[in-house]
Amino acid sequence: MSGRKALIGQEEQVEIVALRANGPAARTTDRDPVFSNINDLPEAPANTGMMASTRVATPSGPRRIDELSIGDVVLDAMGREAKVRHVLQTDAPRNAFLLRAPYFGLDHDVVLAPEQKIVVTSDTAEYLFGEETVIVPVWSLNDGRKVGHFETRSSDKMYQLQLDTPAPMAIGRCAVSALYKDGATQGRVLSDEEARCFATEHRSGFSN
Repeated sequence: MSGRKALIGQEEQVEIVALRANGPAARTTDRDPVFSNINDLPEAPANTGMMASTRVATPSGPRRIDELSIGDVVLDAMGREAKVRHVLQTDAPRNAFLLRAPYFGLDHDVVLAPEQKIVVTSDTAEYLFGEETVIVPVWSLNDGRKVGHFETRSSDKMYQLQLDTPAPMAIGRCAVSALYKDGATQGRVLSDEEARCFATEHRSGFSN
């Protein structure tokens, strides 16, 4: 994607950057993943998810993620409708991260688990990987200003959605990963080593 403006909101962007949604790489198969394992109850990867107050974009306006149910419709990062297949709930990790609006296109502050992945367009990514739009865990964005540590309470819960599309869902204009069946992925999801490298350069002065 080097040399091309890759901004969330352009049709070609989401076609190229479809999320793994925090899961392993998809198995090579002749079956269309859209129709495989659609009724299987997924398991949210460790340390992923969003706090209950997170407002996900829907056709009728933002809704709290804890108010969504199977069959509800949300919007992906392109503004297209996506159906909720499962709503998963897990205990919140004590060491979460607060992402402050309006950074990353957010329309409100959100608290995410450290391994929750979002799509970012960044000079840092272009410098390191030759692609300016990548999918990163939120811990790699921690700079103490746009993103900072947030200590949850023992009673807090995190929520994760499984959708019928591999595209990221929308929180404001921020593209945030959701689950997608068996974890099918396309696009540039950073490995742990790459994410650590990204985090170092991000904190050293590059800006999103």
